[in-house]
Amino acid sequence: MAAISQVRLDRLSYVIYEHPSLSQFDKFAKDFGLVDGGCSSETERFYRGYGTDPFVYIGRQASQGVKRFVGAGFVAETAANFERATKVAGAEIVDVSKYPGGGKAVSLEDPNGYAVVIHWGQQLRSPPDHGISALQGHPPVNGALDKRRRGEYTRMKEGPSLVHKLGHWGYTTDNWDATCAWYQQQFNFIPTDMLHAPGNTALDVAIFFRLDCGKTYVDHHNLLLARGDRPGTSVHHSSFEVEDIDTQFMGHQWLEKKGHELVWGIGRHVHGSQVFDY
Repeated sequence: MAAISQVRLDRLSYVIYEHPSLSQFDKFAKDFGLVDGGCSSETERFYRGYGTDPFVYIGRQASQGVKRFVGAGFVAETAANFERATKVAGAEIVDVSKYPGGGKAVSLEDPNGYAVVIHWGQQLRSPPDHGISALQGHPPVNGALDKRRRGEYTRMKEGPSLVHKLGHWGYTTDNWDATCAWYQQQFNFIPTDMLHAPGNTALDVAIFFRLDCGKTYVDHHNLLLARGDRPGTSVHHSSFEVEDIDTQFMGHQWLEKKGHELVWGIGRHVHGSQVFDY
């Protein structure tokens, strides 16, 4: 049973990064499939997908000239949960008057210094009736034996993979036990999958956390925490959702065409079953 002081979250909304050059990142963001969502100042820009969230990424000018992960934003499950967040020790109210969607927000700090920003009362965007795909016309897919696409061509649109929403983020830390405990005690995060060290089932090395929203189906995970084998904490990745694998292939091709270096993929993860492309 959750403690009454636990802050229940509805969903993950966005991540925050600092960049040495916002203008250079802006070019990458658009090639990646993010849409310009405006700015609050010359040093803070917003990017959105085509989903309901007012923005899915905040890019800030790095004061020290070094790229840095700042934190992530969530939406509270209810107004009462938002108010509960404001009473957490160390909580700081965030001025979001110039943020897309408005509302109100409070920032907490996790055990490794990352910001966990909780929102309430945002004005959401109206999503399209259907997901936006690079595949034109949504023709049926042929299998080896089941041939449903007859006399139709499959045509795809060149360009970025338009982002729908933020899916998850993950990081590695040598402060793993305390970090896992903090997220589970402070919020309604619960494990979906746990990985153990090879040959040692007693040593957990990574946990995929999802938000416990009762009987409502949610993503496999919003947060991945991995046990670090060296001192310190570092963010591994932030993952965004697109409509389908054809869209991902076209986006992959577009990024290569624009000169960006891809690391791993396209493939499919075992845990979560999602298609990945790093």
